[in-house]
Amino acid sequence: MLRTVQLRYAWRGNFRQAVLLGSLGIAFVAAGALGEYPLLWLVGAVLMVAAGVVAPRRDAMPSKPVGELSPDEKGPARRPMPACRSTDECDADDLQSVVDQMLAQGRYTLLLRPQIATNLSESQFARAIGALQTHMALVPDGEVTLGPVDDAFNDGPPDARDSRSAKTHDVAVKRFFLDRYLVTNREYFEFVAAGGYRQASLWDEAILPAVLDFVDRTGEPGPHFWKEGCFLEGTEDEPVVGVCWHEAVAYARWVGKRLPSDAEWVKAGAWPVPMANNQRLQRKFPWGDDMDRTRANLWESGPGRIVGVREFADGVSVGGVYQLIGNVWEWINAPFHGGGHPLGRLNFKTPMKAIRGGAFDTYFDMQATCQFQSGDSALARKRNIGFRLAIGVCDLVLDYAAVDPTVRESLAEPLGARSDAGEERRSTTDVLETSEETVDETRRETIHQQASEVEVALGEESRS
Repeated sequence: MLRTVQLRYAWRGNFRQAVLLGSLGIAFVAAGALGEYPLLWLVGAVLMVAAGVVAPRRDAMPSKPVGELSPDEKGPARRPMPACRSTDECDADDLQSVVDQMLAQGRYTLLLRPQIATNLSESQFARAIGALQTHMALVPDGEVTLGPVDDAFNDGPPDARDSRSAKTHDVAVKRFFLDRYLVTNREYFEFVAAGGYRQASLWDEAILPAVLDFVDRTGEPGPHFWKEGCFLEGTEDEPVVGVCWHEAVAYARWVGKRLPSDAEWVKAGAWPVPMANNQRLQRKFPWGDDMDRTRANLWESGPGRIVGVREFADGVSVGGVYQLIGNVWEWINAPFHGGGHPLGRLNFKTPMKAIRGGAFDTYFDMQATCQFQSGDSALARKRNIGFRLAIGVCDLVLDYAAVDPTVRESLAEPLGARSDAGEERRSTTDVLETSEETVDETRRETIHQQASEVEVALGEESRS
């Protein structure tokens, strides 16, 4: 609503300026014509042209109030800068183009969902698996210890540190994949160009009224520090920042993943090793137990700014994940209550979400460990907070034998569908008897439909 009011005032201001310039222009033209002064006539003509430039257009007013988003709307109204070309321009007339486009957009996990994998050829399935292995690291199942251990808060007396270190708990984590790299500006641009900010199904209902305020410095939908709907030149491989927790969640739904849980993030970094007597050895840093400032982009070691997501390779985790410590903080799918704070659980006026990992401007070593957790407002759009994504192994089809035509029908059931729905489905035999072109067309339409269903289901799962 505030944005609508601001646009109306801007429209009225432009109207007054146009009237003033137009009136002055007419006066100068008349004076020049009557007095035969060409210069006055020329000045008047210039003023009249200027009035036409600043005059408000009908399409300058918002077409509907804030919050009324349609999932069928296309991308941003303005085309992005020429340097930012979207894969959304791909030809989607055939199945191969659809798969190519989704792979180029980084949506390979959507292709590996049971609802969609059933429609892929073996070569297409192999490409999706290859993208998964390239961009994500497998973290094994097991337990991880959470809490202020390993003197993460080492600014108090020994007895206070021992008391806080005792407030730990173990969490069982199932196998999952975690992004090897932070989500980059280049990757996030695909979401913006595809109209992600206009797809209501990707956003929590409670946040819809605020979505149109998630704009860049020029008022276009996108991260806070972008301009004209695009990242700054030379930053395409840097982590996207200036996005709040809700924007990270919306992108995750669009791409077919989710934010990692608190326990998942810690397990990927600390990489617990089972020991005798039910004990576990957890690393303080992804590379070991000793601080090495050459392995992470922090205040004392880094260049004082954000760097590319593949830099500081010496700080990679055991599982092959880059920059879990340093460069930018990472949004986590967990609330923040000030856990581990000397005063205990804190009550904040606004919803807070957890962040982990430290950033290029992190000064204290204790904040750059696998155990340290901080937090910020879920609406914060800061320069030092980004994110990476995760997905459970159980959510994907990883073996093409599992999508053999003899079992395709049972695997293709949409998320949330009921077995007693009574809907008629085409049998596998019917599909195999059709022509190759018909099969491709059917698969192409099914992939689009199932991708939308998966996005909606992901949103419902995260809201529950």
